[in-house]
Amino acid sequence: MKVGLANSINQHGPHNATKTSETLVRRALDRIARYDGYLNALADINPHIVTMSETLDAGHVTNLKSGPLYGVPIVVKDNILTTDGLRTTCNSQVFKEFYAPYEATVVNKLRAAGALVLGKANCSEFAYFMAMGTMPSGFGSLHGQVRNPYDRTQDPLGSSTGSAVAVAAGLVPMALGTETNGSLVSPAMRMGIVTLKPTLGSVSRHGIVPISSLQDTAGPMTENVRDTARLFDVIKGYDPHDPLSVDHPSLSVATEPSVSESIRGLRVAVLNYEQAPYTKQEKKMVDEAQTVLEAAGCETVHVTHKISLISNLKTLAPEFKRDLNHFLKRLGSHAPVSSLAELIAFNRNHAQHCLPYGQAIFHLSEGTDARLKDPDYLTARQQLDAAVKAFLAIFTTHDVDAIVTGRITGYAPIGGLPCLHVPGVSMPDAEPRGMLFIGQKWTEETLLRLGYHYEQATQYRRPFDDTLLEPYL
Repeated sequence: MKVGLANSINQHGPHNATKTSETLVRRALDRIARYDGYLNALADINPHIVTMSETLDAGHVTNLKSGPLYGVPIVVKDNILTTDGLRTTCNSQVFKEFYAPYEATVVNKLRAAGALVLGKANCSEFAYFMAMGTMPSGFGSLHGQVRNPYDRTQDPLGSSTGSAVAVAAGLVPMALGTETNGSLVSPAMRMGIVTLKPTLGSVSRHGIVPISSLQDTAGPMTENVRDTARLFDVIKGYDPHDPLSVDHPSLSVATEPSVSESIRGLRVAVLNYEQAPYTKQEKKMVDEAQTVLEAAGCETVHVTHKISLISNLKTLAPEFKRDLNHFLKRLGSHAPVSSLAELIAFNRNHAQHCLPYGQAIFHLSEGTDARLKDPDYLTARQQLDAAVKAFLAIFTTHDVDAIVTGRITGYAPIGGLPCLHVPGVSMPDAEPRGMLFIGQKWTEETLLRLGYHYEQATQYRRPFDDTLLEPYL
C-alpha cells in the first residue's frame, strides 16, 4: 500500500509514495538501532510493529486505507497513555511498571487515521515539573538523559525532548509531544523542527498525565509545516471526556489542504520587546521573516510590547496537585500510587535511584490548596490573566491577524493561544533559533499558512547529518 507523507524518514531525499509501511517502519528501526543508544530519545518500542506494518501492507485492515496517516510510524511522548503493551512511565521509577487501562484520545485518533504507534518517546520526568531548576531537560530517573543530536553540551530543552530529538535525527517522521509551559516550542527550537502548540480545548487531554488542565495540551512535532498541519488535523476535535474540550466550528475544517493558499492581505505584527531588544542574530532573523511575509503580500507593523515579568509557578503548583490526584483516582487499582503525597513518599524512600535532583516542585505542590481557593493563588491567576489580556490587545489595537516574534514567550501557554514554531536557521551551522507565529484562539489555519510561506521561502530545515553522531557510536 502507498503511504502519503510530505517527508519520510529517508534522510537522502523526499518521500517516495511507492514505499510500503513496512519499508518505513524498518527504516525507522534501523536508525533507532544505530543511533538511539546514544540519543536515548525512545523509552520503549512496540515489539509487534513490523507485523503491524506487514498487516497494513497486505490490505488486511481495509477500514484504515483512506486514513491520512496510513502506515506512517509515529512515536508519542511517554506521558500519553497507550494500551498496546507499552508502559507509560513519565521517565519515573514510580511508574516503571505502569500499563494503562485505557488509551488517550489522541492515540485513538492516530490509530483511526492509520498511523502506526512505533513506541514511546522519552521525556523529562513528569514533564519537567519535579525539581527546581537543577534537573536538565530530558532527564528522568528511569530512562536517564535524552541527548541533543547537534551538540551534546546543550540542554535539549523542554520536556517533549525525546519527541523532538526523534524527529530531528530522522528516527521517525512525526511525533506527539505535550506542553504546559513551552515543552513543545522550546525543544522544537533547539532541534530545528516544526511544532504547533494548539489552542487550549482543541486537542483532548484525556489519557495524558497532567500538570494543569488550564494549560496542558498535546501537539504535533514534525519536519515541516505541512506534516504538522496533517498531524494536527488528525488529533484535534471535541472530546466529551475532556471537561475543557470545545466543540468549535474550526475543528471540523482541515488545515492541511489550505497551508499553501495565499497569505496576501493578512496583517501581521512584528513583535519587539521594550526591556530586552533582540540580539543582532535575532534581529537579522526577524527582519528576514518580515521581508519574506511582505514579499508574499502581507502587511506588517512593528509593535513594541512591555514584557510582563510573570511566573506561573504559583498557579501551576496547586493545579498540578489537584489534577494529578484526580488523574490517579480515575486509574483506581491500576495506579502505581494513589496521590501526589504517595508519589513523594515513594521517591523519598528510594532516594538513591529516584532523586538525583530532588523533588522540590512536588513538595511545593503538595503544600498548596488543591481547591484553588487560596488568596495567593487567586491573585496570581488574576495577574496572569491581566498579562495575557494586555498581550491580546495587540490584535485589536493594531488590527492584526497574527504576531511574529523571534523569542519564546509565556503568553501563548498561559493564555491557551495557538503558537507555531518554524526553524529560522539551518542546523547545525548556527545557534538554534526559530520564528514563532502566535494567534488568537482558533486561528491555527492562519498561522500554518504564514509558517508554510516562511518555510518555503527560507528552507532552513535540512535532513539530519548523520556524521554528527558518528564519534559517539
